[in-house]
Amino acid sequence: DDRLDQSMNSKAPGIVPLFRRCWPRLLAIEVLALALGFLVVTPVTAVLLRFFASRSGSSVVTDEDILFFLLSPAGAVALLFIGIFTFWIVFAKQAATLTLGFGSAEHGTITLKDTLRFVIARSVALFRLASVLLFRVLVLAAPFLLVAGITYLALLTRFDINYYLAVRPTAFWVAAVLLGLIFAGLAIVIAVKLFHWIFALPLVLFEHRGARAAISGSIALMRGRRLEVARWLLTWVIVAVATATLVTMLIAVTGRFLVPSSSESLALVALAVGAVLVFSGVANFIVSFLAAALLSLIVVRLYVVLGGTGQVTTAVADEVPRERMPRRRNARRIIIGGSTLAIASIVVIAVSTVRSIPMVDTTQITAHRGSSVTAPENTLAAMEQAIVDGADWVEIDVQEVADGTVIVFHDGDLKRLGGVPLRTVASTYDDLSQIDIGTWFSPRFADQRIPTLEQVLELCKGRIHVNIELKYYGTGGDLEQKVIDIVERYGMESQVVLMSLKRSGILKAKAMRPDWKMGFLTAVALGNLTKIDVDFLAVSTSLATRSLIWSAHRSGKEVHVWTVNDPVQMWALITRGADNLITDVPAVGRTVMTERSTMTAVERLLVEFGSWSGLIPSSAEVVDESDA
Repeated sequence: DDRLDQSMNSKAPGIVPLFRRCWPRLLAIEVLALALGFLVVTPVTAVLLRFFASRSGSSVVTDEDILFFLLSPAGAVALLFIGIFTFWIVFAKQAATLTLGFGSAEHGTITLKDTLRFVIARSVALFRLASVLLFRVLVLAAPFLLVAGITYLALLTRFDINYYLAVRPTAFWVAAVLLGLIFAGLAIVIAVKLFHWIFALPLVLFEHRGARAAISGSIALMRGRRLEVARWLLTWVIVAVATATLVTMLIAVTGRFLVPSSSESLALVALAVGAVLVFSGVANFIVSFLAAALLSLIVVRLYVVLGGTGQVTTAVADEVPRERMPRRRNARRIIIGGSTLAIASIVVIAVSTVRSIPMVDTTQITAHRGSSVTAPENTLAAMEQAIVDGADWVEIDVQEVADGTVIVFHDGDLKRLGGVPLRTVASTYDDLSQIDIGTWFSPRFADQRIPTLEQVLELCKGRIHVNIELKYYGTGGDLEQKVIDIVERYGMESQVVLMSLKRSGILKAKAMRPDWKMGFLTAVALGNLTKIDVDFLAVSTSLATRSLIWSAHRSGKEVHVWTVNDPVQMWALITRGADNLITDVPAVGRTVMTERSTMTAVERLLVEFGSWSGLIPSSAEVVDESDA
């Protein structure tokens, strides 16, 4: 212990003094890494995913196809390549901060330029280490993932997955606990391994060891000192988590105080959002920077204390002569002042420009499975309520049952909504029509039964447009033709659109009726969605970025977004140019459209920023007065 204390005092500078010495360059590395991620890593990853997707025979891979794509050779290569690439970027940033810290401890100072040169010179070795560590993590994860898959198949596949998510029976909780234990075990195993490998990166950087030698060297370096290393790292974790939690709570309290959560007018919250956004962004960046920087400096200190013998072999900037310091300080003030003035001018010009932009909203509102918050989904009552709520469209799910009838129903069985394990594909309509699917929602809907497509079209004709989602549960290949025939029988071709998660199904329907409006439904995608030969894309909120919407519009396609129940999120998506919002609460959507007509462009943009940051709380809760 005496030798350890002497080593710490003679070789390893304190964390705080070291941070004071090099924090501006550490901050520069953090900013550079963020810029690299935004300008290089994200686009390169997207290009790689598109390339591998195209190698699988398609320009885009979506939803259920993604699983098969990832299990294919091309998908496996894509995952491995992107994983290694991401690991390498993370390692490069960590390597730069370690080099800066160790170089400052060794030489007293080291320039940012020399730091980056040193890391670039070791980039091949870093790539090899990232590859080896990624492979080892995958090997560790494989048995856990296998057991998790078996657990899912054994406990959560007897009924439609929507039943498990909505009702949450005993099997759901058993599966949740087992899967939680499995993934917790995996996290612990990986954390322990990473703990033992923590000095592999310094050994590759400063002692020029190979990847495997560095991993074994890291284990050897901390032999007999694991408890001391763990104490340092645990302290860092506690401080980092506590600081992040405190800052998050402070931002939340500030936001809730400044932004009126109970206001009925979004315009009243717009001005408060701007100030809180600045505070939130700066605070979160500082917390992230401090946590990453201090971890690197702790690793540097421990490396020196435990007997690391490496060095940073790079030129060290000469000390700046004193007579040049005032001139440099003046130049720095000029740069900072000029930049501030330029930014302020740009903001003023931008705000003035935005205020002058005329904004006309053309977004339409679709009631998801009818007004499914105020009436049981996919029932005639829900359709009627959607009309009352002012929706432009009603979205329904259709499927074919055993006797060939096309019904309006979402799940593959009646366990969730009817409480019975009848599978739709194996039942006749006479069997299904006997089941009460309304009481689960409210006793006053006890008369509701599964409607046929004909019944829904009869109710909606001339009153509201209908978006029909084709669902396939193993029936024959006539669903598209049957739906088309029914729509044409009611003369509603101009009042109906079709969409589906199954690309082959919707493309088949499009081939049958090229002049009909049809869309592809997806929650995730690899590749260019706008290449699909449909008229609109029905995407999840996570996919509905401004760039996707613009790209779709350039391709002549509309973008419908689901399922949007938060008024702030509705409002932001309208700003981005979404053509249709699919929502469980169409009345709220109609209110948002009315609100927007009275707001300025600046207020609209501020509320969108508020939705990004989560500062504006959701107020989409709808209470059924009959149940209150």
